[in-house]
Formats: sequence, C-alpha cells, structure tokens
Amino acid sequence: MKVLGKIGWCTVLLAQAALAQRWNIQYFFDQNRETFFIEDLSFPSAKRGIAVGTIAAEQNTKIRYTAIVTSDGGEHWSTEPLKDHPRSLFFLNDSIGWMVADNGIWFTEESGRNWKKIGNQRKPDKKVGPTPPGGLLTRVWFLDEKHGFGVGLQKTVVETHDGGITWIPVDEAAKPSSNPAHTAYSQIAFEGPKLGLIVGGSVPPRMDDPRFPSWMEPERAVKRRQVPTLKLQLETRDGGATWRSSTAPLFGDVAALRLAGLDGIVVFSFGESFEWPSEAYRIDLTTGKTNLAFHAKDRRIFDCALFPGRAFLAAVEPLGKLNTVPIPGKVKMLTSSNLTDWTEMDVDYKANARSIVLAGPDADNQWAATDTGMILHLVK
Repeated sequence: MKVLGKIGWCTVLLAQAALAQRWNIQYFFDQNRETFFIEDLSFPSAKRGIAVGTIAAEQNTKIRYTAIVTSDGGEHWSTEPLKDHPRSLFFLNDSIGWMVADNGIWFTEESGRNWKKIGNQRKPDKKVGPTPPGGLLTRVWFLDEKHGFGVGLQKTVVETHDGGITWIPVDEAAKPSSNPAHTAYSQIAFEGPKLGLIVGGSVPPRMDDPRFPSWMEPERAVKRRQVPTLKLQLETRDGGATWRSSTAPLFGDVAALRLAGLDGIVVFSFGESFEWPSEAYRIDLTTGKTNLAFHAKDRRIFDCALFPGRAFLAAVEPLGKLNTVPIPGKVKMLTSSNLTDWTEMDVDYKANARSIVLAGPDADNQWAATDTGMILHLVK
C-alpha cells in the first residue's frame, strides 16, 4: 500500500475540495444587441468588486466606457459611466484604486463609483522631466497610497511618490538593447513591500506577417513558425530603491504574473499554430529558477491567481486547430496546491470567452470576468 506524505495528502485534500467547489455565473450583461467587453476586474475584499470595460452595440459605432460596482460580494451591481477607455485596475484597499486608461490615469477614493483624472504633470525639477504621456502606461502597482510604479509601451517603467500625480523614469528599464518602438513592459507584481518583478518583451516586426489573420488562412498559418523573442525582466529586493535588469530569448508573450510567499507564476501565451497555446511556469523567488507548472494542447491560459498553498489558472478551450481563432470557447478553471498537480474545476456550462481575468483577496474569495460580459464566482 502506498503511503502518502504530508504534501501528497495536501494534494488529495485540495483535489477533493476543488471537486466540491464550482464557478457559477453571478453576473451577465444580457442586453439586446449589445456586448460588454470586460477589460479588467478587481476584488480588493470579499464584498467590494469593480469591473471595467466597453459596451458596444452591434452594427453601431457608438460605444460606452463603463464600470460596474458591487459592495455585497456580487449580489447586486450598479453601473457607473467612465470618461476614458479602461486598460487595467489596481486597488490598494476597499476604497482607494487607480485605473489606467488610454488617455491617462484615473483615481478613486470611493470604490470605483467616482473617478478623477490625475498625472500628466511636470515635476518642478526639470531634470526629472514629465510623466509619460497618455497611452504609454498599461499597468500600475502601488505599495502604499503614495509610492507606486507604472509599466507600459516603449520600454516605459516609471515611479511615483505622490500617488500618481507625477512620475520619474526607472533608468534600469532602458538598459536592455532593444528598440523601444517594439518593446513593452507588460506585467508587474510585488510580494510584500520589498520584492518586485517587472516583465515584458521585445517583438520586432516579421517579414512574413500575413495580410489577413491566421484563422482566415489556416493552411499558411500552420507553416508559420514561432520564433524566440527577447524577454525582459526587472527585479527589486528593496522596494524599488534599486532594480536589476536581465534578458533572455524565449518563446511567447507574457500574459500574467503573480507572486506569493516564496513562489511566483508567470504565464506565456503563444501564437497561431504553436504546439501549446500557453504555458504556466513556477518561479522560485529565492533562487530565481523556473520550472514548467502546466500546459495542455486544449487549454489557453489567460490569467492566474496565487496564494500560499493554492493557485488557480483561468483558461479557455480553443476551437479548431488554430488556438487564436477569435470565437469564444468554453471557460476552464484549474487549481493546485503544489504548482505541479492540477485539478480541473466545475464551471457553469454557459460560461464562454475569448479572454478571462481573475481577481480576489484570498483563495476562498475568487471571481473571474470574461470579455463576453460574464462574472463568475467560486462557490461551494
């Protein structure tokens, strides 16, 4: 008889718990001939949640930038108009949050119910220079109400000490020898106040870029090879006082990054006819080493969530041979206690998406939002 060790029993118990949980659709934007493309979701606590995105009507150029807000764990949602196209959210607590949009950064002290535009101001010290113009930043991360970092296009990494009103560049971000026009830092995450990672990539244009999307010419797309691109990483262990940059030739684009305890997860997304739609890697935050955590030919991972003792992967089942066909597929969720053994979770059969994001303050309170206007909740 095989005797299970402590880690083995933890894996079995988590698998049993996962089978007892399921992802239910808790919110669905179901308006006649309109679609709510949710860009990002944040649940800073078990009760308060904010989703932002664009509502578009069929055969109509009119669009509405919109936030939906809940203060009772998703039982009820209220709609709030936005004045800019949202890209991402970061909330420090129940009330205070930042939204990165196409034309700048917006700030709320009211849990996403009201937003005011901030930033794009010049420091008095001319040596510092102006904040990045609207359009460059794609994400922010704040360590407290004043101190934060922003990442984005054209090799942009900036730091603020006044809550996002003014920004200064992080010089280390410019050191990798890549063309800024084709380089972006796309993900940022901290574990505690000291340890932080920023990752991105440089993808020069290819001579064989197709005139049409790959799904329109599948035979030619199958022949098109995936080639390595330059991946960029910045690491700090002193809260951003100093950063160390490194590069490596790797396949795919960085889709998600999460840190917790001594571990991290980074998700790579691959294009067209690559053998794997995506891969998730475990990062040892002590040594910096990475190991493959999960991949499957019928699962494209879009996001991950990581907590001490438990992790989640949010994926979509691709349709057809090409894994980038722009048609919604079935939402798939996986969970693990050791970042090696993964259990597939029960998901509402009506849940479908082209992309999906995860949010929640802990492993027991998790939500997911789709670009098809759905918000799912993990329930027992």
